[in-house]
Amino acid sequence: MKFQPDSIARVHEEMALVKAQSIGGFFTNYFRQQIVGSQILSAATARTVLLLNDEHEFFRLYFFTTDLADLGQTLHEVKFPREVVAGYFTKAADEAADETVAAAFQQSGFSPIATYRRMTTYRLPPLRPNPALEFALPADVDQLYDGLFQSFNKYTDHLPTKHRLRDYVEKQWVIVNRDVGRIRGAVCFQLEGPRVNYNYIYNLSGNALDFLRLQSNFYGVMHQRGIHAGFLWINQTETRLAALHESMGWRFDGLNDCFYVRSLAG
Repeated sequence: MKFQPDSIARVHEEMALVKAQSIGGFFTNYFRQQIVGSQILSAATARTVLLLNDEHEFFRLYFFTTDLADLGQTLHEVKFPREVVAGYFTKAADEAADETVAAAFQQSGFSPIATYRRMTTYRLPPLRPNPALEFALPADVDQLYDGLFQSFNKYTDHLPTKHRLRDYVEKQWVIVNRDVGRIRGAVCFQLEGPRVNYNYIYNLSGNALDFLRLQSNFYGVMHQRGIHAGFLWINQTETRLAALHESMGWRFDGLNDCFYVRSLAG
């Protein structure tokens, strides 16, 4: 079985057809997320749809299935065009299905690379921004893009394209710390109605106070805009950062995102 060029609209139709033909539930890691790359590839059986999207020199894999056994067989038989990364949300309430999905990935040549845990809050700290608060400018996009790729994992952190990052900047969703014309740190976030997705914070100056100033300005801007609730994802290995978030009122809610990678030789 091979992947074929496709459109996101047709993949949605295929998923709807698979769902309509089932008398039970379904399993998926695709929730109409924003698709980063322009190239869409798909492969399907009567019970499973696979979607590949090009993203930063690798493909991200999404699946929709009504039969986990068929998912495992399809992943095993399909020919992947190059390195592929996939994530899957897990929660304690559905351990058996989670284990079956994990087994399907690993038996098809995927290796686990990271687990991210979600934190939420409904009481963001009511701080005031620093008088030196500064938002990013369109001319900063290249620097911001390089800083994100220097600080985060392209496989697991869903890094934005330059086009999407420019959209964040235009909406004043990026706060920066600038030193002699160079951006030394930034906070990138997305407002989703009454809550915020606290996407990224990075600091390249080596000064912990710069990090804390960025964080405080983020909370100050949220307070100014009347945003009290939010969520974020954090690698489970980043225990110190998690403790810092917990000190500001964030709590783990039990939802995990498990990531797998399959090399072309896999």
